[in-house]
Amino acid sequence: MIRCDQVSKRYAESGEVLNHLNLEIAAGEMVFLTGPSGAGKSTLLKLIACLERPSRGQLLVDGRNVGRLTLRQIPYHRRQVGMIFQDHRLLMDRSVFDNVALPLVVAGLGAQEVARRVRAALNQVGLLNKDKAHPQALSGGEQQRVGIARAIVGRPPLLVADEPTGNLDPRLAREVMGLFARFNQVGVTLLIASHDLALISTLPYRTLTLDRGRLVADTHATQITSPETPLNA
Repeated sequence: MIRCDQVSKRYAESGEVLNHLNLEIAAGEMVFLTGPSGAGKSTLLKLIACLERPSRGQLLVDGRNVGRLTLRQIPYHRRQVGMIFQDHRLLMDRSVFDNVALPLVVAGLGAQEVARRVRAALNQVGLLNKDKAHPQALSGGEQQRVGIARAIVGRPPLLVADEPTGNLDPRLAREVMGLFARFNQVGVTLLIASHDLALISTLPYRTLTLDRGRLVADTHATQITSPETPLNA
């Protein structure tokens, strides 16, 4: 599903954020991505969603070379990748229904199909009765679940989440992880960036650790490298 071959990302102002990164995530896996601030976690997720392009190397997502996608191909790619943000990025002047419906409206689906899919997505995250509410009337946990509903409403095969539980208390964080586990059980691939090591350590999923743009640990790997040593595929 995801394959990085010697992927690097350099910014003019901050230098190299990802450095010759090699990793592979199979379809149907649920994987956590950890590491200190500035390790490159968010950058990797942006590359996967084609919000950024690699500076060097090759990044394949479901067989598509992200670095070579044309402008016409990018919208299709992004519809195959549901992205969940820590800060929700909801439209505060729109209802919960309208926020979740937005990707479908942009994709040009008819009103009846949009309504059916939005209700199904809200039902999955337990917010069907909040469809007419506005985000500012919801708790932080409910806002995060609206963001998750928006990410899954298009039925993407891949979900990437950037610190989705960072602003939640431990009980709500575990509820959100339970939602992700349910999506994974029906075949969705998930890559979740998180600092919550205490929670991750209790869950039976693969964990990748980045440090200074390199993969330094993989719970499924037989070798742990130092930050100074590239991991060879």
